Amino acid sequence: MKRLSSKPTVYLIDGSNFSLRFWEKAGGASPEELERSFLAWLGEVARTANLKASCFRVVFDGPYRRSGAGGPSITVYYSDSEPADEILVERGYFMRTEGIRAIVVTSDNGLRDRAAAEDVKTMTCEAFQALADSELRKESR
Repeated sequence: MKRLSSKPTVYLIDGSNFSLRFWEKAGGASPEELERSFLAWLGEVARTANLKASCFRVVFDGPYRRSGAGGPSITVYYSDSEPADEILVERGYFMRTEGIRAIVVTSDNGLRDRAAAEDVKTMTCEAFQALADSELRKESR
């Protein structure tokens, strides 16, 4: 994939996996700080011309905490006692059966395998970040 599609898409993002994976080296001292940094970045991404028609559903593991919102097209969920993986696969499956274009974004191989078994499209966090950063660079020119 060379770029993120401009078609309306629901990105179902494994928030804990994504934020810990990429913002750990950005100096965040706590998971909450990493989550806030991730959501701020995602807010910028969501405002790019190519992704304005899309929405982002971010699911974090664990109970509710104040991590902030990244923008109007971003909804943040907390899994409480249920694994975030269950929520992501369930929503991906529901959206696919309803004809909604959805992609689960995670670098968790087990989760990607489970989503693929339900015929839900997936993308790694690395691929999504690289393509999203490319969109951000295009916008800053």
